[in-house]
Amino acid sequence: MVGGLLSFLRQTLIEVGNLLGNLVPPRYFSWQTVIYLSLFSWLLSLLARLLDTTAFTIGLLATMSWIFLAIGVGWALEANKARIFGVPIAPWVSGAILCLFLFGSWGGRWLQPALVTWPLVSFAVIAVPTLVSWDFSFKNPPPVERQRLALLFCLSLLFSSWFQFYFRIQTWVRDYPSLVADSVENSAFVYRIPGQTVALPAGVTHLTVAEELLREQVDNKPWPSVERWLLNLDGQRQVMRQRVRSQTGRATPLENSLWQLDFQPMSNGDGYTLKLWAIWSGPAASPSGYYLEKTCLLMPVNRGGLVPENAPPGYSTTQWASLTCDLETPRLAGHPRGAGARG
Repeated sequence: MVGGLLSFLRQTLIEVGNLLGNLVPPRYFSWQTVIYLSLFSWLLSLLARLLDTTAFTIGLLATMSWIFLAIGVGWALEANKARIFGVPIAPWVSGAILCLFLFGSWGGRWLQPALVTWPLVSFAVIAVPTLVSWDFSFKNPPPVERQRLALLFCLSLLFSSWFQFYFRIQTWVRDYPSLVADSVENSAFVYRIPGQTVALPAGVTHLTVAEELLREQVDNKPWPSVERWLLNLDGQRQVMRQRVRSQTGRATPLENSLWQLDFQPMSNGDGYTLKLWAIWSGPAASPSGYYLEKTCLLMPVNRGGLVPENAPPGYSTTQWASLTCDLETPRLAGHPRGAGARG
């Protein structure tokens, strides 16, 4: 019984010793040592935080931990010849760790500056050991190495520009949703996935609000008052534009100024055909721009009131206005009042 227990303890100690032996770096100057320095610095920063030391001490230890981690991981990947399609990934991983440290502590929207600077930081990881020696003196690399660094720097700028351009497009889409609804068939850098749902432009909302306001003004109103309302078209346009802008400005405040509301009555028998237009003055796929149109029919109707028995010939009851609008809002190229009206 005692012999079996001693044998088990001996075997356990041997396995623990082998494990510790694997954890011990083969030499002092190795990537394992740097990783341990990163872990040691992090533990010291955690201890400093628990002991309520100065913020400078905590920040310095945390900074050293991140720097050692970036160096150790990059060194380990390069020592093990980590490649993706023949491209070394060590500098890119080290650059990502440094960007995560530099911008991750900001909070909020830190991903955008981190991704934009990532290629440049990764290039610095490659260039600094080539251009600066351990005693911080500048080195003069051979022409082939300088040519390689110049090419890598240009590629880093290109990747950084691509990231920045992506975030710029996303900002435009967020601030101007109607851009998403435009045609991207001729675009060299924007592609719409087949089957993807296309959002309606904000002009549809403008027309919907304008229809509601128009109903308040003319629907189920005496026909003579409606005709008087139509006599002051310029004033009614201004009032409707202001009310539509006040009701839709909260949803798309930046885009709101690029939509212009307009309408025009046209004679149609005893009544009128009202054309409501939401005119887009922002950037568009078509050089002449586009506008959305909603057609409404404004007609006088009789309510069938009681007619007196002794009513003279030609007597008629007061007519009332009836407004009906189409659900469709077709998209048309150009400007509803002609090419010269755009802008």
